[in-house]
Amino acid sequence: MENPFEQILERLDRIEKAINSINIPTTIPVNKAPMGVKELSEYLKLSDSAIYKLTSTSQIPHYKSGKKLYFKKEDIDDWIFSSRIKTIDEVANETMEYIEKKRKNL
Repeated sequence: MENPFEQILERLDRIEKAINSINIPTTIPVNKAPMGVKELSEYLKLSDSAIYKLTSTSQIPHYKSGKKLYFKKEDIDDWIFSSRIKTIDEVANETMEYIEKKRKNL
């Protein structure tokens, strides 16, 4: 009769080898492929014509190859987040800091 601990160790070894053989990426891959107008309109929840208008007025970062338009997700994300509106509290704090600075200079 085999030692039950040896059986457990053998099974654990097989389980460990099976787990190690599974290739699970440790990081989530970021889509580096450029987006077209359709993908961008879905991403931004805008119509295709709105995207074309933004590109024709150079309001949105884009690339052009012939008649095709391409967009990098990183560029689009930077563009979106560059137009942050300050909260009322932030504006009030900046105003108070400005007033304090002016008072100290007088």
